[in-house]
Amino acid sequence: MLAAETPEEGDALLAEVFGVLAANGGEMVLSGQDFARGVNVSITKYEDSAAAVKTQIEISAKGLLEFVSAGPFVTLDEWWPIASAAINDN
Repeated sequence: MLAAETPEEGDALLAEVFGVLAANGGEMVLSGQDFARGVNVSITKYEDSAAAVKTQIEISAKGLLEFVSAGPFVTLDEWWPIASAAINDN
């Protein structure tokens, strides 16, 4: 993974990441630092899963970021009915 040694290098790397996101229709919803795990967490919306996967591959191949976990995000409002039904079935 590429590392920045100056703020200017960091800005350039972030610009490249955001360029890949934009080229694939990604819209960053939230981004921040998880200090307990020492990682950055970002939630990005895409029109479809193919665009999300393409973005992850491009960013990884360029050495811009390392993905610890990537996948669909489900809101609590969507998740709880599914979880409740599963609990009731058991």
